Amino acid sequence: MPPTAFTLPPDIDCTALLDSLPVALALVDGQSGRFIAANQAFLQHFGQPCGAFDAWWSRTHHVEDAGSTDPGPALQMLAASEDGVESDMLGSDGRRRHMRTRLRSQGHHLLVCLIDLSDGDAHQEILRQALAEMETRSTTDALTGLPTRRRLEEAALSEMHRFRRFGHPISLIMADIDHFKRINDRLGHLVGDQVLVEFAQRLTRECRDLDVIGRYGGEEFVILLPSTPLAGATTLANKLRQAICATPFETAGPVSASFGVAECLAGNDWPQWLSRADQALYQAKDAGRDRVVSAPESAFDERAIKHRSRLDRLTWDDGHCVGDPVIDAQHHQLFELANRLLHQLREARPPAEIHAVIRELARATGRHFRDEEAILNSVDYPRREQHAKAHRILSAKLDALSTQSAHGSLPTSKLIEFLAYDLVDHHALGADRDFIPWLRRIPRDTPPPSEA
Repeated sequence: MPPTAFTLPPDIDCTALLDSLPVALALVDGQSGRFIAANQAFLQHFGQPCGAFDAWWSRTHHVEDAGSTDPGPALQMLAASEDGVESDMLGSDGRRRHMRTRLRSQGHHLLVCLIDLSDGDAHQEILRQALAEMETRSTTDALTGLPTRRRLEEAALSEMHRFRRFGHPISLIMADIDHFKRINDRLGHLVGDQVLVEFAQRLTRECRDLDVIGRYGGEEFVILLPSTPLAGATTLANKLRQAICATPFETAGPVSASFGVAECLAGNDWPQWLSRADQALYQAKDAGRDRVVSAPESAFDERAIKHRSRLDRLTWDDGHCVGDPVIDAQHHQLFELANRLLHQLREARPPAEIHAVIRELARATGRHFRDEEAILNSVDYPRREQHAKAHRILSAKLDALSTQSAHGSLPTSKLIEFLAYDLVDHHALGADRDFIPWLRRIPRDTPPPSEA
């Protein structure tokens, strides 16, 4: 049966957005290769699609030479092309159009984007906006504004990579609202939604900026804690439990939650690590709810964590490169400035000298953030707004440290934590690696570095 004019699976909430665009879009089943849906622009250009995409591709291609070969398995060809495929295609009105066809994966489905190159600039901008909106919707929970399960899993895999490479501890907390069904049954689903929003807000207020808090599904939330061993995660979970139950919720009155905590172990993959936290959460529920239970295994002790305050040097190697000459050179410079600062701390240099290097680091960091944001804009990185927000948070932290330094009240441990974990480990070697595929995908002219 032919698809209707844009009926999408329920996990992709983009119908109105995509149906209003002049860019031709179609959704294809990733396993069968058959059309599922198409937007109005697609219908106007090519008519109602049905059956297999590969067969449709062959029918719509204009072949001038009778001896030309068939384009081949189209989906495989498009999947192998990062920049898309340009070709002449026949529309339903018999007109020949020069199109660029791109493929985007959306879960178990494939989004086919066809851009009419006769009006390339306008269509490219519309497509960029649509793809950015789809990326945001697929990684942000519409109700709470928190990351979705997909984004949580991406962040977890990134943190696990750093754990295996650098040995920094990571833990996670699973939180579940107690008796949430009773809230929905007694007060209605609207109040239930309001409880979920307030619950998310209370979690966010108690966590650090570098922690990743997400809605995993229903009334269940997951908090990913970089550079945090089991003991620290358990302490935070108890703090979160108290923040939930200490004050009645505005619309539902008293609410409690149960928490399961697990530190990532060397042999764990993501499902195993999550399962250990889930089992701890089940034990908390089984023991009466409104409590914290931790999976007991930990690879770190407090003495090992305290040893981090004696960090001597940050080591740069080629594996830290992201592949852009401007960003890599500036990352290297930030490492050098951080090491100068660590050396001054180790040698107990006068406060004025230490403050001067902090200011130099702040200026270099500001230049780097501006240049990096320009580069991310040039490659249409879909999370560039979130990345810019992370830059603003880091800049505010560095300014606050500089102010403390100017007044002679800056704790050494706080500065080392910022340099080693906030700026370098979590951002330069963490969040900055997420955009590597976009740097490789789109040829561009590198924006010049900003002036000092």
